[in-house]
Formats: sequence, structure tokens, C-alpha cells
Amino acid sequence: MIRIFLFVMVMFSSVNLLAKEVIFTTVDNASIQADLVLRGSEGVILAHGAAFDKDSWGNIQTRLIDKDFTVLALNFRGYGQSTLGDKPGALYEDILAAVQLLKEQGMTRISILGASMGATAAAEASVESEDKDINRMILLSPAFIAEPEKLKGYLLFIASEEEASISAIKANFDKAPNNPKVLELLSGKEHAQYIFTTKQESIINHLILTFFRKDSFIKKEVVETPEVPKQEDTLKKSVVEQQDE
Repeated sequence: MIRIFLFVMVMFSSVNLLAKEVIFTTVDNASIQADLVLRGSEGVILAHGAAFDKDSWGNIQTRLIDKDFTVLALNFRGYGQSTLGDKPGALYEDILAAVQLLKEQGMTRISILGASMGATAAAEASVESEDKDINRMILLSPAFIAEPEKLKGYLLFIASEEEASISAIKANFDKAPNNPKVLELLSGKEHAQYIFTTKQESIINHLILTFFRKDSFIKKEVVETPEVPKQEDTLKKSVVEQQDE
């Protein structure tokens, strides 16, 4: 069981909700600082990029809370008050511990929104996670994924069509399993969380909320239609049958 410590109360003025600042422990003894807003039974973990932290999500965090999602915005190890642990580079352990925390809070469905570095960590956590622990993931500009073919859950990739790492992002998407999966390319060149600072903000927010709120997904499967005999072949068969009579 994860050890959880409750600290100061932080007010989200936009939604008049109290966020509990929590510290939880990973399996490699890192202490992870996060903001937790308990709402509904569906939880979303926000995993920031390298140039950001838990306080960087802005409007999309507020929108998720407004839609009754329980939201856990974490500081990766080495950020804020989060400590490095025994494996300083194992960011995926931070997410796995966050998943466990939300399970202990009674969440019936757990999803992840990860950006750049956070998307890489989320992808590795997905590979290492127990089946069905992570229901769906949104990966913003996931340039590096070690084993994209092993990703679990429903997948949404979002990126800017002109960003520098777009070829790697598309390659990761192509290798990912169809659980199902979707790739959304937005105009511009901004990377990951920087997309929220552009005129694409309303579009990316809509994509995120729609994906997390969608009740079911249909996997696209290739259905082979039976080959229809050519008229010529049918006539030949008819002639042969008549000769046999």
C-alpha cells in the first residue's frame, strides 16, 4: 500500500475546489509530490513535460475537474518537492505509484495525459502496468517510446504536424497496437504542452475531453469479403454440370 501524506490545501479559484497536496512513495523509494482533486470515480493522471511541472496544466486541468474527473497532477522525481529515489531516471515508477494511489481512492477507471517526457514515462508505465490498470492514454508529442508495440489501453496521439520530431511520433503511432488508436495532427510546429499556448488550445482541449469521456471504442478490423465468382467461371461450371448429366 502506498504511504500518503496530506499537506497544505491549495484553492483552485476557477472552480472553487480544494486540492489536496499529497506526497506518495514509489517502489524505489522516491517521494512524489502531487495535487489531488477528488471528484468522480474516473481518475486522470497529468504527467508534465521536461520544461514544465504539476502547476503547468492550466485550463485543461480545470476542464477535467469541471467534468467530474478526479485529477492527480504530479511533479516527476527531481521536480518541486519530489525526490529521485533509488532509480533516478525511472519516471515511469512515478506514474505506476500514481495509478496505485488512484486505485486505493476507489477509481473505477484510470487514464493518463502525458506530454513529451511525460508521454515517454506514461508509455513505459503502460508497458509495465498490470492489464486493465490503465484504461486509456493521451500522448502529446511522444517522440521517444521504447516499446510502442506493447502499449496497453485505448490510445490517442496528438502532435503538431510541423514539429521537429513528427517523423518519430508517427513511427511510434504506426508501431502501437490498435487497441484502438487514433492520431490527431494539429496545424503548427509547437511541441507537447506548448500547443496549449496557441490558437489550437480549444481544439486540443476538445480532443482530450472527448477521448476521456467516450464510453466505448470500436476496434477497426479488416473483414475479408468472400470472392464473388466471375460470370465467366459461373458459365463454365454450368456447362460442366450439364455435361455430367
